[in-house]
Amino acid sequence: MKKGFTLAEVLITIGIIGIVAAMTLPAIVAKYQEKVLVERLKQTYSIFSQAYLMAIQENGPAEFWDIDPAITLEGAEKLYDYFAPYLKLGEPCRGEYGCFVEQYKTLSGGEYGFSPKNHSMYARGILANGVAFAMPSQGTGCKLTTEMYKDICGVLYVDLNGYKNPNQAGIDYFGFYITKKSILPIGLSGWQGGDNGYTCKYKGTSNGNGTGCTAWVLNKGNMDYLRRDISAEWD
Repeated sequence: MKKGFTLAEVLITIGIIGIVAAMTLPAIVAKYQEKVLVERLKQTYSIFSQAYLMAIQENGPAEFWDIDPAITLEGAEKLYDYFAPYLKLGEPCRGEYGCFVEQYKTLSGGEYGFSPKNHSMYARGILANGVAFAMPSQGTGCKLTTEMYKDICGVLYVDLNGYKNPNQAGIDYFGFYITKKSILPIGLSGWQGGDNGYTCKYKGTSNGNGTGCTAWVLNKGNMDYLRRDISAEWD
């Protein structure tokens, strides 16, 4: 006699495998996508940090750059022009509206309050690798100080996959402060959100929530704040 499985047994086994796959595959895909975004944020930080160092070598200390007037499109375009020669640009929107989608969401799913596409004081662009970026200037002298950061020359916002979803702070949208010494990720340990509410809270209600997750991602290499409250261990 030849031993083997019956058709019913085979179908039952295949069905169980299919159920297990349906339950686990979305989590595996989500984890993979998260890893891709984490690595892309690290690469983006490196790209802009290197560009900043080269701009300083070529033009002198950033605190002496002409990036006035502060909080204006004119100042933002001047800051943009210091970086642009050292970036591989794909789409230079500069002061024209664009290079970002119409609206973003906060980490907790609310409406993000600082959408860069139509912001009148941002200079915008898209790198050749598809990363969108926007930067406002804080003016010549880099005198702005906020909470844990000082000597701020400007701010850098990035969307890691450009026009593609999810367009959500803390997932594909992040922020940095351009200080006179270096570019620093927003949300260093102990950060409370600053004037714009740039927090990283699991169920945060500020309209800038998620922008302050940048430092966590670069330091921890994950986005655990999507699944639980990380404030106690980070503070």
